[in-house]
Amino acid sequence: MKKNWLASGLLLACSAVLHAAPAPAAKLVEKSVANALGDAPELDQPGGFDDMPLDDMPNAGQSGPASVPSYDDVPVDAIRRFVSIYEKVKANYVEPVDDNELFENALHGLLSKLDPYSDYLDAKTYEALLDFTEGEVAQTGLTIRPLSGADANWQIDQVDSGSPAARAGLQEGMLLYRIDGKSTRNLSQHDIEQLLRGAVGTTVELSVAEQGKHSHTVRVIRATPEDNAVKVIAQPNGILVLKVSAFQSQTASQINQAIETYQKTAPLQAVLLDLRDNPGGLLSAAVEVANLFLNQGLIVYTKGRGEPEQRYQALPPARYAQLPVGILVNHYSASAAEVLAGAFQDHQRAVVIGETSYGKGSVQKLWPIADGYAIKLTVARYYTPKGRLIEGKGIQPDILIKDQPFANQIDNTLDSSIGLLRKYYQLP
Repeated sequence: MKKNWLASGLLLACSAVLHAAPAPAAKLVEKSVANALGDAPELDQPGGFDDMPLDDMPNAGQSGPASVPSYDDVPVDAIRRFVSIYEKVKANYVEPVDDNELFENALHGLLSKLDPYSDYLDAKTYEALLDFTEGEVAQTGLTIRPLSGADANWQIDQVDSGSPAARAGLQEGMLLYRIDGKSTRNLSQHDIEQLLRGAVGTTVELSVAEQGKHSHTVRVIRATPEDNAVKVIAQPNGILVLKVSAFQSQTASQINQAIETYQKTAPLQAVLLDLRDNPGGLLSAAVEVANLFLNQGLIVYTKGRGEPEQRYQALPPARYAQLPVGILVNHYSASAAEVLAGAFQDHQRAVVIGETSYGKGSVQKLWPIADGYAIKLTVARYYTPKGRLIEGKGIQPDILIKDQPFANQIDNTLDSSIGLLRKYYQLP
């Protein structure tokens, strides 16, 4: 059974520095490397995902056998420094430290410092991640808004009727302090949205409080949205506004059904897809939505150092190829939402309104390793049809409008966007 290159390299390096480190440390490092990385089969399998844990990665293809590096490929001096530091920490830290915890922290740092999405996953996190990506996106049914001038930075803005959050007793206006014990004070809205999502049936603990009262903990059981991934939120004089909260397996069919239902009752002039705060979802779902409106051409492609290029083409005929479309985004529209906005923008198929989007356009791949652990590594990036990089840059809107918080339950940003959509397409 072949070890992967990292395990082989570390073991070779450790053997080269055994004479330079105290025997207990050297033995422990060698044993820990073997246990953590070296005893798993070669599992570079096709498939994976993007926007963890929401987006699926295109089929990456089967990689060939990993080659065992020579001594020239191994950073022996760096490994020697690691062994030396490891021994000093073990011997001198103010409290006893667990050997496995030390080494796992080192592996976590190795990956997490590459980018925000690569990581070393323990068995529990990996199992939850698999449950999450193999099913639908599970949500709590609440949205948040930033808050200033209070002891909390975030407040519950809306609680969907019948949602897990509503069943748990959460209410609009409550202050949000912690999510699973993690303070929300320095988190972005995107960070919080990701923490609220998880595998179906899992529990998230929220520390909340009503204004002027003490905080308390509420347990919310995540659930798959029934029909609320796509909501009809406005029908003003021929403009159908659809709020798309995430891209799931039924999103395209829900959009199609909403359009069909509207057309049975009134003439439809245009559709506005509200992708604000949409963190992404299944890439395949975004492609299916694009196919409803885009008659031909490239939708998105991926490029990576060791991954074959994947290209996603529109499949004619598009059912609504002639229907005017607007896309509303904000800074928290990410990943699959950016793929759709970028494709429509490049093909001049829709007017994109709002703020520059989040800029999450990378593809992650999973490698299972020993004892239920896994590596999540960025292997490719998304590009729009015209070759624009999404990662770190986002999609710039055609018409810039700042996303404003609700005022007295009125969405002024949406109202303004509807007017801009009418003006852009010269609709009556």
